[in-house]
Amino acid sequence: MKKTIYKALALAALIAFGYSCESYDFGGTNDNLNDPSQPLPPSLLTASQAKLVGALSLSGTATPSLYVQHLSQTQYTEESRYQTINFGWNIVGSGDNTTGNQQGAVNIYNAPLKALNDIIIANTEQAESMATYGSNNNQIAVARILKAYYFQWMTDRWGMLPYTEAFGGVANPNPAYDTQEFIYKDLFNEIDAALAQIDGGDGPSGDTFFGGDMSMWRKFANTLKMNMAIRLSKVYPAPGDFASTKFNEAMPGAISSVSENIMFACLADDQYDNPYQDDYGDDGRTDECLSDVLVNNMTANNDPRLPMFGEPAVSTGTFVGLQYGWADAGTVANDAVSFMNDNLIFNGTTPLPMFTYAQISFNKAEAALLGWLPVADAPTYYNEAIKASMEQWGVSSTDADAYLLEPNVVYNPANAMNQVAEQKWLALFYQPYEAWAEWRKFDYPILTPAVDAINGNSIPVRHGYPSSEPAQNKESYDAAVAAQGSDDLFTPLWWDK
Repeated sequence: MKKTIYKALALAALIAFGYSCESYDFGGTNDNLNDPSQPLPPSLLTASQAKLVGALSLSGTATPSLYVQHLSQTQYTEESRYQTINFGWNIVGSGDNTTGNQQGAVNIYNAPLKALNDIIIANTEQAESMATYGSNNNQIAVARILKAYYFQWMTDRWGMLPYTEAFGGVANPNPAYDTQEFIYKDLFNEIDAALAQIDGGDGPSGDTFFGGDMSMWRKFANTLKMNMAIRLSKVYPAPGDFASTKFNEAMPGAISSVSENIMFACLADDQYDNPYQDDYGDDGRTDECLSDVLVNNMTANNDPRLPMFGEPAVSTGTFVGLQYGWADAGTVANDAVSFMNDNLIFNGTTPLPMFTYAQISFNKAEAALLGWLPVADAPTYYNEAIKASMEQWGVSSTDADAYLLEPNVVYNPANAMNQVAEQKWLALFYQPYEAWAEWRKFDYPILTPAVDAINGNSIPVRHGYPSSEPAQNKESYDAAVAAQGSDDLFTPLWWDK
């Protein structure tokens, strides 16, 4: 049975975040100093975990799935044609600030990251009183691991970020941006420190992911570390170099089977359900369907996952993808194209993948081709990864074996890295941000930009900073743009070589 993240119904009573505009933490500005508040780590942890749904789905923006052409827009096609350049520091996720079925948006810095930082501070400065909520070391370790997850997701969207100065409060309202290289390397340090800090005491209260099971937090941390390391394969490709070293440190402790897939569980309750269900079910939206690029690839190779990814077009009973990035897509009737599988968009309890064994096995295949692991093991990891993806999606072993014999799929040493990239692109369907990051790293499969692009003539490789930054944090913003490159959709990140 999958290691599905546990989400208690009591979650609703613990969420304590309010909506913020693009701004940073101003510390205790609104605190009543005559009646100081006591931090409640279980509430802070639960709330910070609930908002992660926005990093795993199309909550707030569908752009990652559009950029990698898993999906096409059916009527409002602007996002698939790269209209939006600047994206706020907001994350849309489970919890409060719910209007109807729309899940609440919060500022990432002011809400989940501040909550995690407050857990660390409380368990450092008020250790004795905080110990009632679990071992101080374990509370701090979990907060550090989740901060690393959030910051990696953020830096892989924007690149340079306010990081070391992000929590300076009123003493530093204009934090400097750190380079992506610095952030990545410091996140490795944070993960390593967290792993070393875990002790035999109780896990943290309020942990809706693993119910305080610190053995699972070890797996989560090592899997995160391993995935971060392979993302640096173009920067540090050599065996024994920085990325290879971190990868091999983490691999023994990472998830090792489909049964250990780490999934974000969703509840039937509208505040905590699968966000796709809110859009497609509750709101009746039909904004995105399968793209022609995805459907054509899967059809050509007799991919048995296609019925799990999508539904046949109503009018024909066959799988039909919509042309990607076409301004006149709204002229095509909804019944003529394939939408995502009903279970993915109408079932409020369908879990969202955070890390899967298929993903980790593809990481191993890439590592073997780079010489980080024995090269001879590359085909084994490649086949293992495809089978893991098939198992994850409920495909029979017979159909999985048949797919592995397809001419374009059977392992080919002369084209192995491109095969790993293409099959990983398929396996990361329903993991939009991971799919976008891996496609940027590999630059494969070869994708054609939107035929009717509004901005640029290539596929976006980052998100622009919040539009408020040039005014609100001008000096730091200007320094970041000068160091990193134009604040647009097309400036490659540090690891995107």
